[in-house]
Amino acid sequence: MIPPYVVEVPVNRPSSPRPGPGPVSATLAVALAVVLAGCGGGTTDPVDSPESAADATTDAGTDGASTEDAGTDDGTDADADVADSLAGATSTEELEEMVEGMVDDLAEQQEAQGGGSATLTVGDEEWTFDSVLCAFGEEEIGQEGAEVVVSSIQDGLQFYVSIDDFGHSVSLNDVENFEDPSVAISSDFAADDFIEVDGKDVSGEVLFVDEEGGPVGEGSFEATCP
Repeated sequence: MIPPYVVEVPVNRPSSPRPGPGPVSATLAVALAVVLAGCGGGTTDPVDSPESAADATTDAGTDGASTEDAGTDDGTDADADVADSLAGATSTEELEEMVEGMVDDLAEQQEAQGGGSATLTVGDEEWTFDSVLCAFGEEEIGQEGAEVVVSSIQDGLQFYVSIDDFGHSVSLNDVENFEDPSVAISSDFAADDFIEVDGKDVSGEVLFVDEEGGPVGEGSFEATCP
């Protein structure tokens, strides 16, 4: 059982905290924050208001962030560690440093509690992951409306799958080079529900797009959770 903590990775829907077209460092910060919160990354508190974290990272990736916009709607500090830290990033460089720290924390968590495996195929390219972290349901993930989160970091890349109030999402991002990523793709935000969950098996097929929203190719993925 994965402890109820999670911090991934795109913003391809209005007010959505998920990965997609946009500053890579900002979208990664949101995704990583969700996985760490839901999958047990250190002392990070659950992210009760992912929208505020998304706003904070978007601001940091452009003209700076305002700490007044971070936090939960009811004023509690349940997500203070994540939202306040992201909102406190006043430059892209600071945000990228935070992302690097979260990547390290998540990699350690995966080494300690990960298992299973995952495979992603897009066009003629295929990526395999020898271990994944998974969380299921609102209570375990720590996010209202969340159904499943799957994450794997390997060879400098993060594979991420999510089902929540904003819909279905899957992405693959370079977590070592933000300025010139080797890969930064995500599922088409306009796609209907495409992720299938069967016990601990998660799979699906969908069109993948690049950072600008341009089509990359049809892809498929499957993951088996520990």
